[in-house]
Amino acid sequence: MSALAVAHPAVPRRRLRPVPDIHESPVTVTISISGQGAGRDRVVAALRDLVDAAGPAVEVTLADPGGSPALRLDPGARTAIRDGQPLELSRLEYDLLLFLARHPRQVFSRSQLLSQVWGHTHTTNRTVDVHVSRLRTKLADPEVVTTVYGLGYRLADDASVTVVER
Repeated sequence: MSALAVAHPAVPRRRLRPVPDIHESPVTVTISISGQGAGRDRVVAALRDLVDAAGPAVEVTLADPGGSPALRLDPGARTAIRDGQPLELSRLEYDLLLFLARHPRQVFSRSQLLSQVWGHTHTTNRTVDVHVSRLRTKLADPEVVTTVYGLGYRLADDASVTVVER
């Protein structure tokens, strides 16, 4: 395993030492960051970059007591659980949320979402707006999916979404 470089605009570049593969049991890491402000945001951003670099074998839940409710998506079972309660999402609502969760901090235009989630672009961009609106309502949190005006949509930075990959 080679060393991994973590890059974030607010954090200096660092070289990380390789970590041996752990197959026998999961490793749980709990990090508590108190307070608010730029320092906390930089640490959280650096941790997200590290997790993104680790790939799909890593399951992460960022818990913020004052933030969004925790969402857990299991693509194998096609289930969505929010704070222990199952959510009734349509196929496209689920696929949209899963796609955004698998691509954190990336903005997607309506056309890109139609292509990637719907599988075609033979409908109007308004279709995406309607599904995002319904998804926000069912999640009871309009901030989970963020509108980037003039560009499209993305998953909110503080959205606590775990995708269970098997």
